[in-house]
Amino acid sequence: MSTIFGHSTTGYEVVSAFHSQIQDRACLAVVVTGPTPNGIGASTALSLARGNPSAILLVGRSPAKYTQVADGIRAINPGIKVKTYGVDLGSFASVRAGAAQLLAENDRIDVLINNAGVTSHALEKSADGIELNFATNHIGHFLFTKLLLPTLCKSHNPRIVNLTSSTHAFASGDYDDYNWDNREYVWMQAYAESKLANIHFTQYLAAHGNGIVALSVHPGTIWGTSIFDTISEEEHQRAREYVASLGIKEKTVEQGASTTLVAALDPALETHNGAYMVDCQVAEFDCEAARREDLSEKLWTLSEKLIGEPFRCV
Repeated sequence: MSTIFGHSTTGYEVVSAFHSQIQDRACLAVVVTGPTPNGIGASTALSLARGNPSAILLVGRSPAKYTQVADGIRAINPGIKVKTYGVDLGSFASVRAGAAQLLAENDRIDVLINNAGVTSHALEKSADGIELNFATNHIGHFLFTKLLLPTLCKSHNPRIVNLTSSTHAFASGDYDDYNWDNREYVWMQAYAESKLANIHFTQYLAAHGNGIVALSVHPGTIWGTSIFDTISEEEHQRAREYVASLGIKEKTVEQGASTTLVAALDPALETHNGAYMVDCQVAEFDCEAARREDLSEKLWTLSEKLIGEPFRCV
């Protein structure tokens, strides 16, 4: 794993460093969820385009918004296959329909980047009756990954990158009350619980994925993206002041894409399966709950129950 990357590294710098590895893989096809313009996912896709992969497939609930990103990719490299797919990760029906369309039109996936995420200031439920942070940030990606896995496993080097957050440090791992039926709803903790779930999902995939490399990534603190649209300006400012008081440096979206791309492209990470990454490097978890294998297994069982079918990684 390269030590030349760090907090200020941009996605383009990562792709430039691994350009030869992308070319060696001949037909690198990458799926990115949540590529909202001016967000981390869009920056990830646009940076990746400079490495000349064969396909970048953009997935999210508002495909019309992604036209700008798709056009940007084509402007960088007209030879890349670019497609957009409408998938609302908060709806099982939408996930199944979108995954079916994507698989019908693409017979190769090498890297799946589960980037999409939401925050919900008020307690909201998904179309399937699941608390919205948990539904979108974890369960929707759990089902989407399950549906894409057979195609992903055809790759010689399949890789799954799950975006989490350092806020997982505030999570309890109380998966028994994933729907917040027995405690007062606190939006930041609900978000944190969903981000801890991203880590436990990654760990289970790494332990049972039969050769799949799965990594979880904290992209950094990036303000101004659409993920904060549901919170008030006052709360937004309070959060920024709190983060600044901890001495945490902010990042641009271009810098925010870098750790994701290291996780997606660095061949040295094959020996770090299941790792958590911060500032382009393997890092320690921010809470004890993230290290608990029993919670990883508990989450997997719960997730299978919620989607109504088993998810086998073999």
